[in-house]
Amino acid sequence: MSPIGFASSKRDFCGLLETGWVALFAALTLLATSARALDRTKGAPPQNGGDWLTIDEPGLIAAGIRKLEGQRLTLYTDLPSSPEVDALCRVFDAAFPQWCQYFGVAPENQVWHMRGFLIGDRDRFRALGLLPPWLPPFSNGFSVGDVLWLYDQPSGYYRRHLLLHEGTHGFVRAFFADNAPPWYNEGLAELLGTHHWDGQNLRLAYNPQSPDEVPMWGRVKIVQDAVQAGQGLTLEQVLAFGPTAHREIGPYGWCWALTVLLDGDPRFRDRFRALPRYLNRPDFTQQFQHLFAADWRLLQMEWLLFTHNIEYGYSFQAEALDLRPGVPLPPAGAAYPVAAHRGWQNTGYRLEAGKSYLFTAQGRYTIAHDGGEWVCEPNGATIRYHRGKPLGIVLAAVVGHDSLPDSPGGLLHPAVLGSSIVWSPPTSGTLFLRINDSPAELGDNSGMANVFIRPRE
Repeated sequence: MSPIGFASSKRDFCGLLETGWVALFAALTLLATSARALDRTKGAPPQNGGDWLTIDEPGLIAAGIRKLEGQRLTLYTDLPSSPEVDALCRVFDAAFPQWCQYFGVAPENQVWHMRGFLIGDRDRFRALGLLPPWLPPFSNGFSVGDVLWLYDQPSGYYRRHLLLHEGTHGFVRAFFADNAPPWYNEGLAELLGTHHWDGQNLRLAYNPQSPDEVPMWGRVKIVQDAVQAGQGLTLEQVLAFGPTAHREIGPYGWCWALTVLLDGDPRFRDRFRALPRYLNRPDFTQQFQHLFAADWRLLQMEWLLFTHNIEYGYSFQAEALDLRPGVPLPPAGAAYPVAAHRGWQNTGYRLEAGKSYLFTAQGRYTIAHDGGEWVCEPNGATIRYHRGKPLGIVLAAVVGHDSLPDSPGGLLHPAVLGSSIVWSPPTSGTLFLRINDSPAELGDNSGMANVFIRPRE
């Protein structure tokens, strides 16, 4: 969580900024009175670091606080020594060049360094003045300037995640600014905090393949549970998160979902990664909208599909939609090869509401490698189901010019074709086809089904 949010108008932004600086000045004044642990100089801390925080190390050590030292992080903790805790500075150091690469910052001669507190016993840190009363309520982690606070976690993964999340805030604050809207500020920290660490090598912006890789993280489940309860958020609702939204855990899942979509879809990635250049400008939101204006409907469609079908290991590349409008289906009909390893595929043909079409499908394709190859035909494999339908069965949907995926017969409510069916689409639009399978399990599929579509008089 970052201390300063984003206002929706220039006047609100200026008021919020003024309020933020007043609060920060008061916080610095209060910290100066905690002589036992902290001694800040007068004024606000410089954005790029500086000697604005002095640690009384002998006093902390006498109180049972350990010091862990890395090139980019000094961490003070009351936790006992363990391989996972003692590796945290190495993890942070390994993240620095990846932050630099992601944001286009030259790592040479950068002296950026953060200080942090990993807290097991909150009362002990509070007594030492290391949890000053001006800190806002936070559940797990918080950062200001070049200082971060983390409450200990029962999961080694989630402890690292919080460290990298707050480290991302610190990096962005130091090299860019801290005035982004909450969805981007927190979503970016979630994106780059989600990681893979094998004890030696670190990978940021990792898309977890299973919950076992990220114990206690739970971002996928946040979205799944909300959608299942009929409380899924639209793209616009996530973009409108206010500065206090992230006092609850739920918005972290939604902001991660949006940033991982924008970073994971190859058509959006370059534009999304260009956003940091606007962090020093008051029109960040307008620049974001301008960058994605031409593809706004596509982004809305991808957002709905992703959030309603979200799973660990979701393949954004395989699920990428092609929304080009189709041409009328020829009177004699047409054929389309449906690849088993891709999501919804645009056939290029337009169907009309109120008309009937005969669909026939043929072919054999592989839909899994579980104890051997699972070879399937268009009626699917009833030994296993995905979203209530046989795995591998052929599905169809029609996307109208203005329709969204949740319309009847649309991408969220497709028609089941199988090997043969007469279907009358409820709306006019472009025909899409796919093999029924999880968006996270398309990578091991191969082969195709040939689908023939003929108008019925």
